[in-house]
Amino acid sequence: MEKKSVWSRESIEWIDVELTSFCNIDCPGCFRQVKRDKVDHLLNKSMITLDQIKTWLTYKNFPNAKLVNFCGSIDEPTLHPDMLAILDHLDGIDINISSNGSTKTEKFWGELGKRKISVFFGLDGIDQESLEKYRIGANFKKVQANWRAFIKAGGKATWQFIAFDHNEHLMDDAKRMAKKEGFTDFRLIYSHRNENQESKKLQRKEEQTIVCKYGEQNRIFISHTGVMLPCCFLNSEFLQSYATKEYHTDFQQLFKNTGDVLNNSLKYAEPDEIIDGELWKEIVSSWDHKPISRCETTCKQAKQDVFLGETL
Repeated sequence: MEKKSVWSRESIEWIDVELTSFCNIDCPGCFRQVKRDKVDHLLNKSMITLDQIKTWLTYKNFPNAKLVNFCGSIDEPTLHPDMLAILDHLDGIDINISSNGSTKTEKFWGELGKRKISVFFGLDGIDQESLEKYRIGANFKKVQANWRAFIKAGGKATWQFIAFDHNEHLMDDAKRMAKKEGFTDFRLIYSHRNENQESKKLQRKEEQTIVCKYGEQNRIFISHTGVMLPCCFLNSEFLQSYATKEYHTDFQQLFKNTGDVLNNSLKYAEPDEIIDGELWKEIVSSWDHKPISRCETTCKQAKQDVFLGETL
C-alpha cells in the first residue's frame, strides 16, 4: 500500500526560505565552512529573486501559510538587496528572520522594525571578544546598534545563544543584557555543533519510529536554488550533490533517481507536483522499513539541537 505524504499544499502553514547563498561571517560549525571544499564555488553567487518570491509564495500555492521563516543552511537573509520589498509582498503573514545582525545600516534595521516582524539575533557572546569566538567576522558594536534600531522601531527581537564550552559561563550575563536592551525573548540552544556535557544530557532519547519534525509542524523548506524539500536537514545533502554532481548518500541517490532538480524545483514544477512527486513519497515510505539516513539521524536518533526558550 502506497504511503500517503504527510504534506499537502493545503496543509502547509510554515515555510522556511533560504533566500541567498551569501553570508558575511564565518561560523566554524556552518555547512559553508564544514563543506567549503565541496561547495565554495556556489557561495555568494545566487539568490531567490523578488519576482520568484512573488510567483512562488502566493495564496494559490500555499493557501493556509501563516509563517515565512527566512533561515537557510548557508545564508544571511538580510543581505538580499530586495529584503524590504519581499517583506512588503508578504504583508499579512507572520515573518521570522534569523540573522547575525552584523549587516547593513541602522536605517535598514529600523525599516525592518517598522514592519513588526520577528528577528532571531545570533548572539553567542556579550562583547566583541566572546561573540567572535564562534561568529568570526561579526562586529558586536554594529550588531548592538542594529538591534537597538530594530527594537526602537517596533520589531520583536529574540536573543539566540548557542551554548559552547567557551561561553556557557556568560549565559546569565547575556540574559540580563537581553532584558535590559528590550529583547522580548531569550533562546538558548544546546547544539550538535559541540560536545559539551549539558548538550549531551539534554538530547532527547532515541525514539522507535520516525517523527518528522517538519511534518508535525506542517512545514517545508525552499532552497536558494528554488528546490523545495521536506526539511532543511536534507538541504545540506542536496547542496553538496548540486555542487559536485556526485551522489553518495541514500538521499542524494534518491534525489537523482526521482528527477533531480527538474522535478523538485519551483523553477520547473508547481508545489503540488513536487509534494505529490516520487521524491517526497519515497522519503515518507522509507520510514516504515529502511529510513533515509538523514531522517534516521535527525528525527529518530538523539544527536540534535535542543532549544530552550524564555520570555523576558
